[in-house]
Amino acid sequence: MKIKEQDGTIIDIFSIYWFDDETYFYGLPRGYGGLIAYKSNEISIIESDISFNSVYFENNAKSIHHWALIKEALLDDLIERDENAYNRFLEIIKSEGLVEPDFY
Repeated sequence: MKIKEQDGTIIDIFSIYWFDDETYFYGLPRGYGGLIAYKSNEISIIESDISFNSVYFENNAKSIHHWALIKEALLDDLIERDENAYNRFLEIIKSEGLVEPDFY
């Protein structure tokens, strides 16, 4: 899945959350080192297919995530821009062909 920011930047999405009446996409911008939340009304969806193995998760919100974010407990660390979690997630998504080999 891919979104486009208002400035035209294309972002790969690896989580979707539904909080109350809002939808948030968690994306991995190149060079950022972690996940960023994007409100659905502030972006454009340019590729709606979810092309990764996913996990449904529910606590204070309903959500769908790339499997590694939940099963390898990387989600919180990626939101906090933990370097080890970022490197592990990059290793996984590169091996799955979800981003280009030169993505950083």
